[in-house]
Formats: sequence, structure tokens, C-alpha cells
Amino acid sequence: MKIAVCDDEKLFIDSTCALLKQWAGEHNTSLTLFRFSNGDDLIDMHWKECMDLIILDVIMPLFNGMDTARELRCRDETVPIIFLTSSREYAVDSYDVKAFGYLLKPVDEKKLFSVLDDFQKTLNLPKNTFTAQTGDGFLQIMVSDVDYLEAQNKQVLFHMSDGRMIAVHELFSRCAEKFSPENGFYRCHRSYIVNLSRIKQFTKSEITTFSHALIPISRNSYAAFRETYFQHMFE
Repeated sequence: MKIAVCDDEKLFIDSTCALLKQWAGEHNTSLTLFRFSNGDDLIDMHWKECMDLIILDVIMPLFNGMDTARELRCRDETVPIIFLTSSREYAVDSYDVKAFGYLLKPVDEKKLFSVLDDFQKTLNLPKNTFTAQTGDGFLQIMVSDVDYLEAQNKQVLFHMSDGRMIAVHELFSRCAEKFSPENGFYRCHRSYIVNLSRIKQFTKSEITTFSHALIPISRNSYAAFRETYFQHMFE
């Protein structure tokens, strides 16, 4: 398990890491700890290592913890973030970045361990995510947030339901293994895979998604696509 701790106070990092090691020992869990004194270094390392959990101080000079979390959320919507801070005033803001926890300093051992216990439980739940390699590093993409995939040259374009487009360095065939009918997707064309739940309407030659994208259906795929679509919708 990879956990990042970010705070501008070394003593706080040391004490938090000591508690994390104690918790890991009690749960027979292997930890790799990453220490950061600023948000920029944390963000750079996260793109390379894909942290399992980030523990982040809110009040830091220049690039504070909330701004760091917002930057992380621009490209990673799933990594759990626990805020540890001496102030309650940012508690509401923490909801905007989908914080997993918000604890006050000095850190209460029982409260921290309780949040870590809840976090560990989520690791045992099936996560419908796709680990994608982009030009900036690795990114966890929620499968349900994908509108459709498009093969283009030597990369795959992930068109997201919120309008974003993510260029991924991956074989289209490997994407098709994850984005399969079993997971609610269908390869309707040699260059397109569509999220069946995001389809607004379709004809024999074209699909319209809820985001108003137009996706071609190959002639040989229409019958199988239609059958798979209705089976998916009435499950």
C-alpha cells in the first residue's frame, strides 16, 4: 500500500508516519510511505507512482492543500484524500474535492485509525477503473464516466461524459478487453467502443450519445449491437 503524507512541518510528517506504521503493524499491512513538504512535489510523484492514499495538510504556504487537491482531482477523481489540519474552516470545501476524511490536528490516534480502517475496507471492494498511461503519467479512469472510446493513430481517445477528452497511450484491443459488453460497452465499429448506458438513440448506421456525439456503426455490427443494447437495457 502506497501512502503519501504532505505537510510543510517535518515534525508533523514524522508523527503521522509513525502512526501509519503503527496502524499497518496492527493490521499486518505492508506500507510504502512517501513524504512531501509541498503540493507540487506530491502531484509530480503521484502521476508516476499512483498513490493508494494521500494524507494532506490544508494550510501550507504558496500552494495550499485545498489547491493541491483540486489539481489532483483534475486528472484523478478516485484517489482517496484525507485532510489533516488545525482549522475547521475548510471542512465544507473538502466536500468539493470528494475528501475521504477531514481530521483536526493534533491527530487523534483513534480517529485516524478509524478512517484508515474505513479506507482499507474500500480496497476490498471491486473497483471498476482503468489504469491509463497518458503523456503526463498514469491516470485512474472511472469506467462509468466514459462516454465512448475512439482509436486514433497510435493512441486511444477517451471521451468522458463531462466533456473531457483524454489521450491514452494504449492498444485499442486491450481497451476492448476492459470496455466489453460484460462491463456495459460495445465495439460498434473497428475504431469505436460506446458506453451502452450513454446512448440516447441509434439508427442502423449511427449512434447518438447523451453528450450529442455521433458514432458510426459498421454494417456487420448492427444486428449484434442492437441485441446487446436491448439486453443491457432490460437487465
